[in-house]
Amino acid sequence: MSLASAALDYLDTKKVRWIRKNFPWLARLINRLATNFLASTTTPRPNAYSLWSDHLSNPETDKASIPARAAADYLTWEGVTNKRYFDLHLQPAPQGYIDSLPDNEPSEQYPFGEITHLFQRHGEMETDRSSVFFMFFAQWFTDGFFRSDSFDPNKTTSNHNIDLCQIYGADEISCNALRNGVDGKLRSRIVNGEEFPDTLGELDSGGKWQVKECYKELPYIKNFEVFETIYGSRSRNPLSEEQKAKLFATGLERSNAILGHNVIGTLFLREHNSICDMLKQNFSEWDDARLFHTARIINTVILMKLVIEDYVNHIAGLDVLRCDPSFVEKQKWYRAPWIAAEFNLLYRWHGLIPDHFEYQGGAQSFRQNHGFIQHEGLANILEAASQQVAGTISLGGVPNFMLPAEREMIEKGRAWGFNTYNAYREHFELKPLTSFDELTDDKALARKLEKLYVNIDRLELTVGLFAEKPTGKTLTGELQTTMVAYDAITQIYTNPLLAKHNFTEQHFTRAGMDRIEKTNSFQDLVDRHVDRPIKVSVAYPNPN
Repeated sequence: MSLASAALDYLDTKKVRWIRKNFPWLARLINRLATNFLASTTTPRPNAYSLWSDHLSNPETDKASIPARAAADYLTWEGVTNKRYFDLHLQPAPQGYIDSLPDNEPSEQYPFGEITHLFQRHGEMETDRSSVFFMFFAQWFTDGFFRSDSFDPNKTTSNHNIDLCQIYGADEISCNALRNGVDGKLRSRIVNGEEFPDTLGELDSGGKWQVKECYKELPYIKNFEVFETIYGSRSRNPLSEEQKAKLFATGLERSNAILGHNVIGTLFLREHNSICDMLKQNFSEWDDARLFHTARIINTVILMKLVIEDYVNHIAGLDVLRCDPSFVEKQKWYRAPWIAAEFNLLYRWHGLIPDHFEYQGGAQSFRQNHGFIQHEGLANILEAASQQVAGTISLGGVPNFMLPAEREMIEKGRAWGFNTYNAYREHFELKPLTSFDELTDDKALARKLEKLYVNIDRLELTVGLFAEKPTGKTLTGELQTTMVAYDAITQIYTNPLLAKHNFTEQHFTRAGMDRIEKTNSFQDLVDRHVDRPIKVSVAYPNPN
């Protein structure tokens, strides 16, 4: 790709650690060069297009009617200012291209469509170098960040910043419902000597589940249709009353959907309440509000730091990136964040999911096992997740129960007018591919894709991203790695908490800045919140 790319490939973990130990000034320079390189692979925001289109509201329902074409293919004021919608990296493709794509309608041979079938796992799961803990974090992090609107998939309820809304909620009403009003802490409860989020509701005398009064203003409870769609009568797998009684009170409606969400959410809730204790010791005169809000900003920056230093490094096969916002405001890519629709869909990493969660020689479901975390304890589950290998982010790797989500991804990509895979390669300054054999080493897959799409220039993005082979040390293919790194870095460093005049000891306190500085990995975070030494890592096998 460039001299900078070649240099990053040359810098393996041992070399980087040696440089960091002996020449810290050089390590800082390498980090800045790597950050700028990864954040400069395409044109800086604002993008010219978004999923907004000119359609009128229905006066009877006050809901927007779904247009025939999801996005305007010309520059509009709404398209560059209305952040209720996802934006687009590229101008929507011509409708003729979308109409010419291979059929993906369900059939007897392909229940979820022939294109969806490309994603289906057959036989044993292929594995790579990620742990199930990595999968847990990736799902929890992305579900909290992208936040598609429940009623209009073109819209987002996100504020386009990483904000730890999984535990704080996405608005002030939710946040206030989740606070306990004492010493800045979030509501929690102790089970078997461990701290967990409070339960959302409880069973009444007749065995019927009821939401606790303090949580009735949470948006997904106030609009109970949302809750019922995920957990209740409208769900494909509705929960029993006993299962509902084990749901946590969380900031977002899907934060109880799978085991990993409970695990990571519990970890960051403990971190928040622990930070409150630390601040209270240093500032005994502070009231509940100041303790809460200062703990929240410290906790949120810790999350962003871990995303860069542990998570993105793992994806890109690097160990050079460090969270250093001191230089970014002078860079041309430093623009207001806006979540791209492509960034949303490329994160459908369902191939990581094993068929079961392996635990002490047994197997547990990743879904509908509410209460498992309290029964087994956070440390035991974190340790087991780090000791189990995850699958690959690729075609042919997705378990059957996630195929409906893959079909939805493909259909959204078409409805949103995503351009071709090669068009996105050019947009991110990568050389276009000339054949399917360049895309994948799997000859059978190459021929299958050739039969479906005829020409590599007609391959759609949502398939190409998962067909491309990883390059060098990367976890994903070249385009996907480039897009993830660009969006992650430009979304994080433009967060208002990291602005030079905000990210200071005055606002975060010396104790808070020390805590952030000493948190360089998930291991550092976990060590503060478990009662015995365990090894935690996004990588498999655990390098610790």
